[in-house]
This record gives sequence, structure tokens and C-alpha cells, in this order.
Amino acid sequence: MSVEGFRRLLTLVSVGVSSYYLVWRLGTLNEEAMFFSVLLYSAELYGFLTSLLFFYMVWRLPERKPPPPPEGRTVDVFIPTLNESPEILRKTILGALEIRYPHRVFVLDDGNRPEIRRLCEELGAEYIARTENTHGKAGNLNHALERTDGEFIAVFDADHVPLPDFLDKTLGYFRDEKVAFVQTPQDFYNVDSYQHRIVRNRLWHEQSLFFRVIMRGKDRMNASFFCGSCAVIRRKALEDIGGFATGTVTEDLHTSIRLHARGWKSVYHPETLAYGVAPPTFKPFRTQRERWGQGAMQVFLRDNPLIKRGLSLSQRLNYFASMTTYFDGFQKAIFYTAPVVVLLTGTYPISVSLGEFLPVFVPHLFLSLWAFEEMSRGYGKFVLLEQYNMARFVSFMKAVLGFFSIKRPRFRVTDKENSGQVRWSEVVPQTLVLTASLLGILYALFNLDRVANRDLYVSNMFWAGINLSIAALCVLWTLRKKHKR
Repeated sequence: MSVEGFRRLLTLVSVGVSSYYLVWRLGTLNEEAMFFSVLLYSAELYGFLTSLLFFYMVWRLPERKPPPPPEGRTVDVFIPTLNESPEILRKTILGALEIRYPHRVFVLDDGNRPEIRRLCEELGAEYIARTENTHGKAGNLNHALERTDGEFIAVFDADHVPLPDFLDKTLGYFRDEKVAFVQTPQDFYNVDSYQHRIVRNRLWHEQSLFFRVIMRGKDRMNASFFCGSCAVIRRKALEDIGGFATGTVTEDLHTSIRLHARGWKSVYHPETLAYGVAPPTFKPFRTQRERWGQGAMQVFLRDNPLIKRGLSLSQRLNYFASMTTYFDGFQKAIFYTAPVVVLLTGTYPISVSLGEFLPVFVPHLFLSLWAFEEMSRGYGKFVLLEQYNMARFVSFMKAVLGFFSIKRPRFRVTDKENSGQVRWSEVVPQTLVLTASLLGILYALFNLDRVANRDLYVSNMFWAGINLSIAALCVLWTLRKKHKR
């Protein structure tokens, strides 16, 4: 059996065991604490459903070999900017100018800054500015679309520096006249950022699983989406949907849904062809994730993929999976607080003994984690991902709650030049999880002789200890990350 065959077999076994566990769990709900029981069960059920969507997306990863680029096509390179520094922009402009395939470089300055105009004149890039910032980045891109005429548009964020062969590796896919855009991975050259780690002498970052595995899986089903940078888009496709989608703070995801709904194809080329700047510290990391979540909720409201006409079933499921990930924050909050509630109140969310619970729970947990690691193809890093889940769970919750807010989210550029010491005030939620877990454990130690179902009580001490450890690792990593310019 091949490695991939084993992974799929393991996943099927894991899904079967987890299905049995969840059905069995229905009979373990504690009628004397039904709200607590149902809340925890809902979090478990949500985790199972998101796992199913994950396994569905990454079931098979296609191989992509770029066709040779067509000759004589016209390409405009767009570099949208609002308030990024000239130092950051200089690198990106120079990289864009060095792209080998014939093209024109346009800097789209929503800040209308004289120093950026002078920088463009110095380097040889063309300059387009707006006097107003209507519709944020999407409005900036649409403004430039009206003033240029290239058949294809390559888009790079102000901090993403393309490699010289970027267009050589991506334009060939457009030989298929139905291809609307080609997306490439987003990697970063500031490898000391908040989201970077070194694991067994290999560099890993918090988005590695998404760009190395999930997007490749989506590509198999014509469901990979435009990520706002490091991509090439066919002008004709944009004109077909009226330009870049406006009205949300994630114009990339929104534009992708509209293109797919119109029958256009997408391509994900898995080779890194540009390097950018990742959020250096926790605050911009948190802000960026919250904005992504807000945008996903806005798109869900305006162009819900479950009911959007023109999408295939696979595309609906893929978009739904990407949007529902922001509900993870609520699931994590339940998992972080549940053991503390048990330890402080003696109220259990299950009605069976530990001896009855573990033989069913342990195989479910073990196989779920094993299947996740295997299907992640080495990019899962479960322990690290749990630390980042801890870091962003409140941001995800705020993004979802903003869905019900009257106040409309505004597009905010992620501050990637933020420097200085991280403050304790930035990690209050994580510190609360740490403190509550510690207090729960200490209280439990003094209360052991007075509780019913002692084994189950002790198991919740262990659970709280795991949460405490994750929170401590998250807080320590956050506080030690200091941006160095």
C-alpha cells in the first residue's frame, strides 16, 4: 500500500471511530447539567464536522507543472499601497521591475503621497493615485483597472517581492481561456516573525498548512481562491464580474466566489514565487486574523456560497469550510473553560464514569490526531497550531460577533513595521485562561477528598493542565517576540 493509500485508509477508520464516539456520547449527557453537557457536545460535534471538511479538501493533492508562457501577452503589475513606508515599497518595486516577462509596473497609492510618486520616478515604475479611499483596496485596484489595459494583472501587496520568473511560471496556465486567475503561495522573508517557528531544523509558519496542503486540495476541485497578493488575474474575467468585489474587507475571497459562480476556473501553482513580510509581533497578527474573519462573515452574508447560484457542490463545501473556520474561537473557548467549570463546581458534562468514558474516547482522540497529522503531510504541527489557536481565539470570536454588529468593519492595513516590546495587556485573554486553569487545579487539589466521581474529577485536572501549558507557551512566545528592524 502506498503512503497516500495508508493515509486515506487511516482517515476512513478515524471517521468511523469518531462517528461511533459521537453517537455514543449522546447517551452520556448529564441531565442534571444539560446546558453544560450540550454546550460541550456541540463543541465536539463542530470539531468533527470541521475535520470532515478538512479531510475532504486534502483527500488528494494534485501535481502542477507550469506550461510555457505564451508570447506577446500584455501584463500590468499592480502594487496597491496605503501607508506602507518607502523602504518597504522600494524592495517590492525593484522586485517587480526585475520580472523577466515583458510587463508594466504600477504603484497604486491610496495615500496619494509625494514621496511615493518620487520613488516611482526614481525607480521607473508608473504611479497611480486616488484622492479618496472608497472601497479600500478593492476600490484602489478597480481605479487602476480603469486606467490600464493589460490582458493580465499581477497583484502584489506592498511588502511582497516577486521573483524574476514569477510570470514565466504562471502565465502558461492562461492558455486555457477559462482560467480566471493563478494564485501562488504566500511566503515571507522575515523569518523571525510572530508566526514563524523552526521545527527539527525546518522552517514552518502558521499558514504553512493552508498554502502547502489545503490550497492544493482545493485546486483539485477548482476551488482555490485569490488571496489578495502573489497572483495573476485575467482582465476579461474581472470585467465579467464588474471588477474586484467591493463591500467587504476581504475583496480577494469575495472576488473568487463571484468568478467561480460565473463559471471561471482557478489554478493554484504551489511553488513560492514571491516573499513578503509577515506580522512581526502579536498585535498585527491578531488584527490581521480578525480582519480576515470579518471579511469572511461579510462575504457569507452578501454572497453565501451555500446558496450562490453557479457554484458546484465541491466549491460550496470548500468555501463553507474556509468561512466556518472562524467559529473555532467559540469551540476553543468552550474547551478552555469546561475543565475549570468542572473543578470549581463539581458539575460534570457526562453521566458515566471515567472507566466507561476512556475506552471510547481515547481511540477517537488518538485516531483523530493521527489522521490529522498524516493528512497534513508534515505541515500540521498540532502542538504549535494549538498555541496559535490560543493566540487567535478571541480575534475569531470578535470577527464572528461582528457579523451581528450594526457597525460596518473597515479595511485596515496590517502594520508589519510595528516595533517595540509587547505588552501584557495584549495577552489578557490568554493570561485569563492560564490563571483560571491554574486556580482550578489548585482548588481541586484541596477539594479532592470531598468530590464525587474522583477519577473523573482528576481527569479534568489533567485537561486543565493541558490548557494551562498551551496558554503558558502562547504567552511566553508572544511576550518574547520583539520586532527587530
